[in-house]
Amino acid sequence: MTVWRPPAPESGLDVAARGSRESAGNVRESAPPEIENPGYLGPQACRPCHAERVAEFLTTRHARTFRVPEDESMPAGFAAGHGTITPHEAGLRFEMTRSRGDYIQTAIHATPEGEKKTRSRIDFILGAGGKADEVYLTWHGERLYELPVAWLFSPDEWGISHFAFNGSPEGSRNLTVRCLECHNTWFAHVPGTLNQYKRDSFVMGVSCERCHGPGREHVAFHQTHPEAGSAEAILNPAGLKRERLLEVCTQCHGNATVHRGPALQYRPGEPLDAYYKTLEAPKHTEDDHVANQVKYLRQSRCFQQSEMICTTCHNPHRPASSGIDSCLKCHASGDCRERERIPSAVQSQCVACHMPSYIKININFETEDDDYVPPIQRCDHRIAVHPRARREVLLAWQRERSDPESKAQAARLTRSLVDEWLAEAESCLRDFRILGAIAAYREAYRLEPAPATREKMRQAIDLKVRIDRDLRTSARLIEEHRYQEAVDLLEALLPLKPDHPKIHNDLGLAYASMGKKEQAIPHLRLVTTYDPDDPSGVVREAWLAYVDGRGEEAADLYRQADDIAPFIAKINYPWGLALVKLARWDEAAERFRQVLAIDPNHAGGHLGLADSLRAQGRPAEALPHARRAARLTDFKDAHVLVTLIDTYIDLERFADAESTASKALAPAEATSPELVPAIRQRLTAIRAWRDRALLKR
Repeated sequence: MTVWRPPAPESGLDVAARGSRESAGNVRESAPPEIENPGYLGPQACRPCHAERVAEFLTTRHARTFRVPEDESMPAGFAAGHGTITPHEAGLRFEMTRSRGDYIQTAIHATPEGEKKTRSRIDFILGAGGKADEVYLTWHGERLYELPVAWLFSPDEWGISHFAFNGSPEGSRNLTVRCLECHNTWFAHVPGTLNQYKRDSFVMGVSCERCHGPGREHVAFHQTHPEAGSAEAILNPAGLKRERLLEVCTQCHGNATVHRGPALQYRPGEPLDAYYKTLEAPKHTEDDHVANQVKYLRQSRCFQQSEMICTTCHNPHRPASSGIDSCLKCHASGDCRERERIPSAVQSQCVACHMPSYIKININFETEDDDYVPPIQRCDHRIAVHPRARREVLLAWQRERSDPESKAQAARLTRSLVDEWLAEAESCLRDFRILGAIAAYREAYRLEPAPATREKMRQAIDLKVRIDRDLRTSARLIEEHRYQEAVDLLEALLPLKPDHPKIHNDLGLAYASMGKKEQAIPHLRLVTTYDPDDPSGVVREAWLAYVDGRGEEAADLYRQADDIAPFIAKINYPWGLALVKLARWDEAAERFRQVLAIDPNHAGGHLGLADSLRAQGRPAEALPHARRAARLTDFKDAHVLVTLIDTYIDLERFADAESTASKALAPAEATSPELVPAIRQRLTAIRAWRDRALLKR
């Protein structure tokens, strides 16, 4: 029996469990399958009956979180004289321009032959509807990419994203499905691909149907039954139980970021956990999902001691506005114990005191004169008594006054707050929380822009820059098989941030690639210690067990990896291989079927399933998968063709077996000469069977 395997151990070791562009064995990209829209129409379909509500909703940030460029809303950075940024990386700059109605981002590389320009049209804008930042997307064929330069609204300047350039001339990166899910109502994603979509399929923005469900049947019913007095074939979320209603918001405003099945399958009213795995809650906010508000809301006494939900404070149909009016739904003004001790001018600032705004360093950019610049401030949704926030409110009020006592009080409050933020920054550095330290220094500098604070912040930024730069360099060295150089670089990084999962991940990969498995495994095991949501260390350890012949251990490790990150082809496929090695055919077939549910064009998945079915004496079921694997590999993979030959033989289709065997000789001689004798033996046997069959006639 032959099952398709990666061509070399390094390929298996380098299986990335998250964010992989291609599935193992998918050597040829097939035409996108027909993907049916389950009934999403867009908000304009709601307008005939709900004109006022739709008009109001279209002014919200939810409605504008994904859109095409519009002249009236494009930032000032596209104006002449404002559209350039030069990153700290030498030999590169970017220009943002408008040309013949299109908005263009141009990457300009300095080369020995002169400047090389790569122009990319901005096809979509992804953001929060003109607040904080907006990033720009471009099509390459049917694939959607995020461009590196974004506009930051608060400082009114260009920023460069901190993702590693992937070798594309403009430095873009693949735009993943989960990112788009939280910014759109529906789109057609090609299963098994990271960023392939049908270009004309987008129902843009987070619109009515994202909370009410697909509207096609509802609209059709009421068009044919205009006399109907109640809404049919549509969900009113207000009728849901509390937990299901919260999950309508949690699908984007929580840590439910890992798919359990195909994208865009969740419908309001169903259990969210059936569709997404919620990540482990990180210890620190700088490591959290940027929009994970529901987690913190659940920690609030207001939430725990009432039936409070997100819409208690936020009306999804209207532009955001939350303040004392939301608080007064449950509290009387006299409930505040501090009310009589604070100036009347600030007595109504409930949100500023109990849900203070803070820097979200999770999203950050490089600017021309700074780095790790966060454009976002978010309210802390853990509604509580925040003493520091109370002092911030009082400081803002004191700074508005000019009398000596107010100035003195403002100075005391400033000193107190700055010292507290500086102490937090130093604590973060001691705990190797470099991003947390940068955020704390920025808070201190915001309150008092002292040169000493700026210098400390610069040192923390330099440390972060070094770690990120050396990680990119080590990844390149590993790709070039310069393993010892990568190890030297990574070992030097460990004292700077010993809890960095990627440092340990890459060290494990480099050591394993050098054959030093005893040194590799401890680093691989530390990956999940420092990030319980990252399965890559487990996946690589599983592959080491597999190539060492420890099938039971490999299968168990792949199961652990699948618990961490379900619905990943590059976990399920080698898991299936491990089960094949153990001759556990039913379980292997189940894994390969899961691979094909994730990626219908996965050649290895089809081949593995064909071999597993053959081993169970089910060649008729195996044949379509064996033929599909052969087509996906253009009939050029000798291992695949051997399985197809054997399946034809099992079915006594000797003419097909002989034809396939004859065609298999050339690719086998070119790439897999060890298979040539086996194919010739099959040809001899097939012809003997054919001759005996003719004699019987």
